[in-house]
Amino acid sequence: MRTTSFSQLSRPRQILIRLCQRVNYGSILNVQEIILDLKLDADLPQRSELDLSDFALCTESCRLLAQIDLLKNGVIERIVVHDGIPRRVVLRGPLREAHS
Repeated sequence: MRTTSFSQLSRPRQILIRLCQRVNYGSILNVQEIILDLKLDADLPQRSELDLSDFALCTESCRLLAQIDLLKNGVIERIVVHDGIPRRVVLRGPLREAHS
């Protein structure tokens, strides 16, 4: 698999990756609303990439962007973020007929 760097992404995709890093732990709903999941018994460091202008994207970020490409006409309902990395995504789109 080819490595993708942050600087190769379009501006909207860079914003999405930065948003995942800033959320750190939580969910992004409908790509309009953020829910933070804060652990109150520990200080969680922010992602080190937040201070970098370029870096290699992790596999999960690449898979998220690939799923968004496949979605085409649909809605990203939720992106679950752990440690600044997108771990799960819930997508809603039209039902496609199976082709034989």
